[in-house]
Amino acid sequence: MSSNILVNLYFVLPKLFRNTLTKFILSREGGYMYSNTIRTIYSKERNVTIGYGSYGGCFSKKNIPSGVTFGNYCSIAPEIRIFRANHPKENFTSHPFLYNPIAGFVKKDMLDRPSLIVGHDVWIGELAIILPGVKNIGNGAIVGAGSVVTKDVDPYQIVAGNPAKVIGSRFNTKIVSSLEQTQWWNFSKDELLNQVDYLKNIIRTDQK
Repeated sequence: MSSNILVNLYFVLPKLFRNTLTKFILSREGGYMYSNTIRTIYSKERNVTIGYGSYGGCFSKKNIPSGVTFGNYCSIAPEIRIFRANHPKENFTSHPFLYNPIAGFVKKDMLDRPSLIVGHDVWIGELAIILPGVKNIGNGAIVGAGSVVTKDVDPYQIVAGNPAKVIGSRFNTKIVSSLEQTQWWNFSKDELLNQVDYLKNIIRTDQK
């Protein structure tokens, strides 16, 4: 059964049966890390893009809003939270009465909800919170557990705390440049397995 057929079947099935189909797809395609069909479903259903090899909380329907893109091979803890809008503070009230149609006054969502791009090989620790001011988290970045991220994170930076601050960098600029040139995150699982020793050697050589 082709991926396109499975995707179409998912959207015509009653919600009660979608979990069963999801389990079938995952068992057939190697789980959340590698399933192309599940990624297509999430993109169509939730406007969330999840790259190949990424796993964990990026698949949370509760915690990940629309408009978020995760790169390839990201490690996302189960209970991170991403917010794409704040309560407005410029008007007489910050209550949703003025911006959320659920409150019964406005007819559509009045808030600007900017997109968020999470790069490749990003690790976001448990209970981290990503606030609306963040537009980009760069390749190779690490967000420590429990961090509250209020601004963009540069590639290969390690940030932690509330508010999150830079506490280090994974590698020196030479290693970063070498890794970026390989674009290893575009490899399939099998291709990556064949390149592990080469990529490890980049780290060893440039650290000497």
